[in-house]
Amino acid sequence: MSLFPIKVQFFLSYGVIGSLGPLLALILRDSKNFEPRQIGIALAVSSVGMLFSPGIMTFLADRNFDSRKILRIIFAATACSLSAVYYLQDPIAVTVAWALYSTIFIPTLPLLDGYYFNSTRNHHPGKLLAGHSYQFVRVWGSIGFMLPAFALFFILDSPASAIDALWCAVAWCLFAFVGTFALQPCNVKQSVRRATPTREAMRIIFSRSTLPMCVGLFLVYVAANCYFPYLSVFFTDEVGIDLKWIPLISAIGVAFEIGYLLGLGPIRRLIKIKGIMVLGLASMGTRLALLAAFPSISASLLIQLVHGLEILAMFVVPVIYLDRVAGDGFRNSIQGAFTVVITVPARLVGFLLAGEIAQASSSTEVIYTASLLAFAAMLVILFTFRPSSANDSVPGKVKA
Repeated sequence: MSLFPIKVQFFLSYGVIGSLGPLLALILRDSKNFEPRQIGIALAVSSVGMLFSPGIMTFLADRNFDSRKILRIIFAATACSLSAVYYLQDPIAVTVAWALYSTIFIPTLPLLDGYYFNSTRNHHPGKLLAGHSYQFVRVWGSIGFMLPAFALFFILDSPASAIDALWCAVAWCLFAFVGTFALQPCNVKQSVRRATPTREAMRIIFSRSTLPMCVGLFLVYVAANCYFPYLSVFFTDEVGIDLKWIPLISAIGVAFEIGYLLGLGPIRRLIKIKGIMVLGLASMGTRLALLAAFPSISASLLIQLVHGLEILAMFVVPVIYLDRVAGDGFRNSIQGAFTVVITVPARLVGFLLAGEIAQASSSTEVIYTASLLAFAAMLVILFTFRPSSANDSVPGKVKA
């Protein structure tokens, strides 16, 4: 089985996020005239529908509803929702359209993760493809996230032009829609299908061995959703960086992230899963604190050096760990259940918290708050998370 089509799909899907992620708050503030509290509310409202969509979509995938068709619906509907955000001006209408986009698009990533893990096991029972562990596919997502920055450099020429990033995201949605036709069918084997895959997934997430990791990740996801939308505001208001440079600064961090992803195997052999998470969350708290304390272009660039550790700790190692503890009948559902139980509530809390802090003070305090939350998450992982040795194996070598 060739992994090239799924690599391309990761590349295109993360391109949608890369088109919007670095500019979230600026789009609403400078193009739609939202106040900080309105931004927080709009982003939080967009998280409500996410409490249902990932679980439903991944459940359907585990019941052998074609993941490729689900993805096509997602990309087509996302393009329509983002187009509506561009043209609408009424705050309530903009909020509703943004909520539709978020609700529709969020199942994409757990669906892709589940598709990858099911595909490798269907074609190579008992092990992942040699030399093609998850990080070597996920790295294509990082490349896709980075690439729109170069297009946005020429598109963005004033604060009001941030809204034009929506068209970049729409274009990536259309590319991703076409990319789904290159994916191969991937069905869950009849012998391991479960009547209640979502219930099985929830049981694992709330188990004694997995729950401490989930609690720590909840805190750090709150931190990420607190600072990430407002990072663009911080760069423009506190550091004085021109709008068109902001996506490129983010792209520099992603470029270093690629090196960390490719080196995940040796890193895991050296410090194991828990070590990666502790180090990654500590580096996140440190770099945010440094940025808030020394708001400058040099600090903005310097902190990108350890961005990759943060990504490994938050978005790569947890996905691998969840796949290791999942059964063959609910690999899609455990990724979706984790998104519903941990990722989405953390988004809601983080967005609301950031909006209130920015309304009361400034984006600097938002960055400081995220730093404290990251350190709190690190302490939870350090003192309570005990991954089993079987789940801490080197990628591609699953212990019996």
